[in-house]
Amino acid sequence: MINSRLHTRRPGRAAPAALVLLVCLLGGCQERIPSPDHHGGETEPRVPHSTVTRDLAEIRGEGVLRMAAHYNSSGYFIHRGGQAGFDYELLEAYARTLGVILQVVLPEPGEDLVSLVNAGRADVAAGDILQDARLDAWVAATRPVDFVRKVVVYRKGSSHPGGLAGLAGLRVALPRNDPFLHRLREIRDKAPARFLISLGPEGMQAEDLLIRLGAGEYDAVVVSDGVATAAMAYLPGLEIGPRLTDRIPTVWLTRHDSPDLRASLNRFLRKHIRIGKDGNVRRSQMYGVIHDRYFKDTAAIRRLRAPAHRPERSGRISPYDELIRTEADPLDLDWRMIAALIYQESRFSPTAQSKAGARGLMQLLPTVAGIPADSLFDVRANIRSGLKLLNTIYGRYSYLDSLDRWRFTLAEYHAGHGHVTDARRIAMDLGRDPNRWRGSLAETLPLLMRRKYYQETRYGFYRGGETVAYVEEILNRYRMYSRLVHRDGPAPPPEAAPDSVAQDTSAAAHPRPD
Repeated sequence: MINSRLHTRRPGRAAPAALVLLVCLLGGCQERIPSPDHHGGETEPRVPHSTVTRDLAEIRGEGVLRMAAHYNSSGYFIHRGGQAGFDYELLEAYARTLGVILQVVLPEPGEDLVSLVNAGRADVAAGDILQDARLDAWVAATRPVDFVRKVVVYRKGSSHPGGLAGLAGLRVALPRNDPFLHRLREIRDKAPARFLISLGPEGMQAEDLLIRLGAGEYDAVVVSDGVATAAMAYLPGLEIGPRLTDRIPTVWLTRHDSPDLRASLNRFLRKHIRIGKDGNVRRSQMYGVIHDRYFKDTAAIRRLRAPAHRPERSGRISPYDELIRTEADPLDLDWRMIAALIYQESRFSPTAQSKAGARGLMQLLPTVAGIPADSLFDVRANIRSGLKLLNTIYGRYSYLDSLDRWRFTLAEYHAGHGHVTDARRIAMDLGRDPNRWRGSLAETLPLLMRRKYYQETRYGFYRGGETVAYVEEILNRYRMYSRLVHRDGPAPPPEAAPDSVAQDTSAAAHPRPD
């Protein structure tokens, strides 16, 4: 969901607290009195307008598309060490059409998605973002990514009259940063009976509130229908109540001054989802498979949400965490970086084998590892040999800053010392710093695919663009692992929130205090 700073504050003077309290007592209001410095999630983003010049040409040139999203089970999350999510998979498919890689940027506590985009830290904001004209002042929306309905979810077996009347006197929860808040207030104020709107803790997503609903902390929760249906696959104690809206489009958000990117995204979306002349939603096969995986396929939903495979819940990235840490710690290497590399090489499969003969978790060639080929299928032997090689490479670049040191190390692990050296020589010939990645090796490695450049090198043709993508993908995965798991043990989930439940700060009576 979009952060709370996505709405403009309504004008008007705040009603005195005593008057609001009196009105609530007389009118049956159940909401708490607002604190004077709280704006009910209706202030503007920290970065309301674009501060960078970056459109499709710059994205293609860098080879990276950045997606801003909250961490949840519909838009983006880590599963079995890999990246997943409905919006993530769609945008990854789009990135492939551009020939670039997709990186994910998670907001820090207190950050909003719009500001991440306008500040240039991301190019697209994604994740169940409802189409809302109030966002137009700050960002530009794409064509619909999906169509959802907002629904009420109850605990199964709870007895409520049908329709909105069943909400009378209940505490209805909504994610704190959900822009649907203003619509829910309008629905409440027009409903035949009033109910209390309760905002979840900062950073807590819809699925977290549904879990709390099942535990009895709320009477009802308002979410999108797809999220509700998916949750019922692994939270059997829930049931869907009244529908609050008709079909509403969800969108992705871009900067106003990225028209080429937005047009390209729209062409992609038009190909995969649209409204037919009969009013029904038409989806491509690719889109349908991805959509069903996260919102309809019960077996897939249960697999994707299994706590054992989710590091934010289990504190584990792979079955080999302890072994990787045991071998990496004496070398002073961050085991989470090693895990990110192993996922890239073998998806944590100890029996993986490439066409070139590389084997095991870290995909080592017997001639390079210096041990018998069959021994490379032994997990400990493979990790130990792989780390010996990696640490040797890492030692060569001790004079670089920490990030570039890892970039050069990963590049050499993938491409070999010779091709990296060739790329550094090309960098020098072009007047660039051979000890920098951005603006230098990230651009000269792909030149090894062009005859003009590789014919003058010692080691010749090489698909250096694949190495650049390899490095960036591992580093992006490492950043996510670092958000979810501490180097020395489990970490709190991203955007972790306190256990206490913050209440909505608006009054059910009129006038609404600001």
